[in-house]
Amino acid sequence: MNDLKLFAPISFPFTLFFLAVLAMWFVGKNSQAKLDYHLPSLIEDSYTCTAGSNSSAEKLTVYMNTQVVARNLANLLCGDPVVQRQYHQVQAYWGTGDVSDITFIGKGIGDLVNTKDNIVQAFDAENTHGYKRLASYSQYQAYLIGRDEKPILTREYLLGRRIGLLDYPSSRSGHIIPMHLLRELGLREEHVSIVYSHNHTGLRELLASGKVDMIASYWAAEDAERFSENYIQAIGNSDIRGSSWYLKMNGRNTDLFCALQATLGHLAQQQQSTYFGELSFAEGCPQPIVER
Repeated sequence: MNDLKLFAPISFPFTLFFLAVLAMWFVGKNSQAKLDYHLPSLIEDSYTCTAGSNSSAEKLTVYMNTQVVARNLANLLCGDPVVQRQYHQVQAYWGTGDVSDITFIGKGIGDLVNTKDNIVQAFDAENTHGYKRLASYSQYQAYLIGRDEKPILTREYLLGRRIGLLDYPSSRSGHIIPMHLLRELGLREEHVSIVYSHNHTGLRELLASGKVDMIASYWAAEDAERFSENYIQAIGNSDIRGSSWYLKMNGRNTDLFCALQATLGHLAQQQQSTYFGELSFAEGCPQPIVER
């Protein structure tokens, strides 16, 4: 009993201190405004413009992998009379590879999407979400593009080289074909220095800055302004089919289908890129004239 009396003077102040701290925490907690936490969206890179102010639908969602083209397309669509009648906004997203494609096409989020046909087929998106092909870009060849010399397709030459590839495995020119070449030559990733990029534009920046010796990509006419056509080496045995534009059809919205084809034709006329300037259109509308 005497022992308990000895501890009383010590424990009582500590008890008061603890209760004071607890009270201060409780008051502070209730006086603070609640913070609104949001999980980051899967793709935050987008551009929005206003189409029709009195349209019935909220927005037309566009998706592709190239930022500049996506912005230009959105502005063209916002000025189209058919789009203005049907949509309040056009929101264009640009992705960075397979995860983005799967989200917009596989889940049916995008209304107007540019993607590879095999992704649409893999998700049966034409039947599942009602996607219908609008137009397709031309076939192209895969190349190794060198910075200072023309690459040689031998194990001895590529051993220890710095090679720029795309970081999404469904790209044929930027990943599948060059990786197949390395395997054929008996080169594993530890035998070469692979530097990954999110897109073909990034690959060209790596090459121009000297961070890689070569990149795997397609060759476009505008590339001759920065690199030498004498330093490209074809890889693969056949041309690669270009990507396609698909529209998620709600009923028989023929006016929108044909308006989007015409807008894509106008977009192609504006492009300096050989790839984005050559389109073939699906049947069903008067074909837009694409002059090069």
